[in-house]
Parts: sequence; structure tokens; C-alpha cells
Amino acid sequence: MTGGGRAAGRLHAEVDRPTGTGRDVEPPRSTSRDAGLAALGVRDADQPALRVRDADQLALRIREASYGVVALPLRRRLRHTTADTGELVQVVLRLVLADGQAGWAETRGNGAYATHHTTDSIVAALAGLPAVTDPLWNDPAALAASVARHCPPAAMLLDVAYRDATARVRGVPLAEALRAEYGDVLTALVPGSPGRPGATAAPSATATRAATAAPGGAAVPGENGIPTTLPTHAAIPFGTPKEAAELTASAAASGFRRVKIRVGGDPFLDSARIAAARTAADRVSGPGAVVLAADANGGWDPDTALAATPWLARYGVAWLEQPTRPGDLPAMARVRAESPVPVWADEDVRDAADVHTVADLAAADGVHLKLEKAGTVAALAEAVAAARERGLDVALGQMDCGRLGCATTAHLAAGLGLTVAELWGYANVAHDLATGLRLRDGAILLPDAPGLGVDVLLDAAHLVPVGLPGVPNGAPNGAVLAAPVPIPVPASLP
Repeated sequence: MTGGGRAAGRLHAEVDRPTGTGRDVEPPRSTSRDAGLAALGVRDADQPALRVRDADQLALRIREASYGVVALPLRRRLRHTTADTGELVQVVLRLVLADGQAGWAETRGNGAYATHHTTDSIVAALAGLPAVTDPLWNDPAALAASVARHCPPAAMLLDVAYRDATARVRGVPLAEALRAEYGDVLTALVPGSPGRPGATAAPSATATRAATAAPGGAAVPGENGIPTTLPTHAAIPFGTPKEAAELTASAAASGFRRVKIRVGGDPFLDSARIAAARTAADRVSGPGAVVLAADANGGWDPDTALAATPWLARYGVAWLEQPTRPGDLPAMARVRAESPVPVWADEDVRDAADVHTVADLAAADGVHLKLEKAGTVAALAEAVAAARERGLDVALGQMDCGRLGCATTAHLAAGLGLTVAELWGYANVAHDLATGLRLRDGAILLPDAPGLGVDVLLDAAHLVPVGLPGVPNGAPNGAVLAAPVPIPVPASLP
């Protein structure tokens, strides 16, 4: 990987090192340190009080952090209103704890249409971090929350990789660790419930029209209440009606009971594609056995979207996702008010504040949340709780990714008790970077091994340590970076 290293080198030199024995240590303040952290978007209030209380915490300290870029070729092009690509560009992060246990995470670099961040900006955020010897790494959650303010996908990498590593140390699947941490999020609260911060005084307008609960099948719970299998959907990209029929028939024959079709282009062609998909699904699985959903990715204006809703309803579409341009919630509220099909928001929701805004404007019946947009698991859990408080349906999505990213979303869905989730993306990857995740009969089999439960087979020697001068870097102000060099995926990987 190549590129200018001055910004990372400067930050590396200016971050003060801790003093003392490592117990009850607080880092000294300095003007240069504050300036360096400000470049990362870390404010004084974000800096954790660094206190190590016991040997267990010492064992969970991070001793290595490195990252890289991997290109994953697709079996079939990813095509919809805002994307047309034959490969997924994935930024990966590896964290190693003091005891040698490693944790991994991946996020999309070529998914700026949803995350507003490119491979370069994600790499910039990671390259600009201080070296792991800096006291900021003593509190990975606080560091991730700070990074989330300027680059949520990079924050996601920090948060997930650390959670993967620590869950592996403790010998529990990540879903189980999440369930223990966020169990209160699992309760679907009635709006206005007393004692809940942020609860509404009365049911929101969206709460009066709920979409189908768990459309497309329900998760199968295990002995500890954590699902062992999680139904997902098959995604149908742009194409011809014939292609839509063939792909839907194949999905139905493979056991999928939920199919989401990309729309938002020519409404006449989209109508023919939806009709073909409906006919194919009913022929293979029986009338109505397969739930259809439609995702416009913001591709229609309000009039076009409203004109589409009658035929969407006629073909039994369970919900219409992001029918209008992101950033114009009044337009989506207009569509929702007149649509016979429930409307869900996607590109317009990133965090709990966005969820409340959508509910206040009665702009949607449900929200489609993604960790890549929220940045941290804590922020995602807060958004889930906000949606439930406001009577909105909740789906958990992902940027199309490999097994590592799909395993992350699966554990999040299981841990947060979400019944509608997109988990299948790796099935379209022709050459993946990990093994250990299985899709059967339209459902993901949740790994019961510790952490994410997948095996990443990349050679860590190809990764670049954070905080190292001379690697691709850049400040959050949009500095242009040299294109990162992708890490080769071993030929032995599927």
C-alpha cells in the first residue's frame, strides 16, 4: 500500500505516552496532543479516564491493530438505483489482544451511496489513529465512539473487531455477549411507557399501521434463547422480467421465503419484473408462500412512487423501502400517507435521532438500520430501541459483504432480537476471505463458536499497522489519498 504519510507521522509524534505502572494512569495533557486528537475528531470530553482495575482488563488490552483492503469478485453484478459493480471492495481490520487472541471485522469501501464514505476515507480514518501504545486504546469503546463522529464505517471496524476478540477470549458467541449487554433492547415498548427516556407521550402516527411481523419466516431459538437459524431474503437486482423470474424461482426452490426486488427505475419495467417474480414464486412455493418486498433506493419522485403503490399492493408486496430521494422526508411522508403498501425508510435513517425524526413526520412504517451507518453497536442498539418506542417495524441490513460481514449482521440480529435481517450477501461472492458461515433453506445457521465464529484466512503480514508513518492516510477534511493496493485473497478460499 502506498501514499503520503506525513499526517499519520505527525499525529504519531504528537500523542503523548502514558507514565507510571499502567494502573490508575491518566495521560498528561499537552497542546500538541489536543491538536492531534482534534484532527481525529476526538474532543476532550471523549477522552476516557484510563483506569485498569484487574488482570482481566489487562488481558483484554489491544497490543496490535492493523488494516488492509481486499477486493471480492461477485458471481453476479450488484445493480440497483445507486450501484453497479462487479466486486466488493472491503476494508478489513485485525485487532490482537494482550493474550494473542485476534478479532476481525470488514466493511464496504465502495458503498458510499449508503455510508457516504469511500475506501480512501475509511483508510484515512484508520491510518490517522494513534499507535496502539497510546492510552486512547485503553478504552476501545470510547475510541470507536469518537471515530464514529467522522467515519462510522471505520468505527464499526474498531467496535466489531474488539467485540469479536473479547468474545473469543470469554468463549462465547458474539450474539450471546450482545444479548447479555443489550437485553433491555429486546422488549418492544409501548410508546409512552413510563420510566423510559425518550418515550413518546402518545402513539406515533406510524404505530397505527404496522407491517407484517417477521415476514418471510421466524428465527429458530436455541436452548439459551439465542436463535440457531435466522431467515434472510434473496435480493433481485435490476434486470429484465425474465431474469427476475429466474432468480426468484431459484431462490424459492432454495428455501427462501422472502425476496426483495430492486425497483426505482422505469416503473413500467419494474412492474413487469415484480409481476414476473410473483408468478415465479407462487409457481414454485405456492400462492403467497414467498413474501415479496421492493426497494427503490430513493429512485422515484413522490408522484411516480404513489403511482407504483397500487400495483405493488396488487402483487402482494409486503413493504416498499425508501421510495423517494433521501433527505426529503416530507416527500416520503406524503407517499406513506396515501400508499396501500407499508413504507420503510433506509437511506434516511442512521441513528436514533433520525428514527425519531422519521416517526415525528409519520414518514415511514418501519426503518432499515445498518451498523455501517450507525458506527457502533451501542448507537445501533439505541436506534433499535428508539424504533420500538415509536411503534416502527425494524429490519437490520448490511452493505453487501463477505462471510465476515454477514456473520457480524447475523450475530447483531440474534443478539438484539431482530426478526427481519439481510444476511445472505456473501452467497453472491465468488471468492471470499473467510469460511465458517452457512446458508441453508433460506436461513443463516448462526455459528455457535466463540466470537463471530468464522475463520479469516488472510495473511496478516499483508496488513498495515495503524499509526505507522508512510502508509495511506489523510485527515477527515477530505485530503486525496493514493489508491490502496488490495490484499490478494488466497486461491484456496471459496
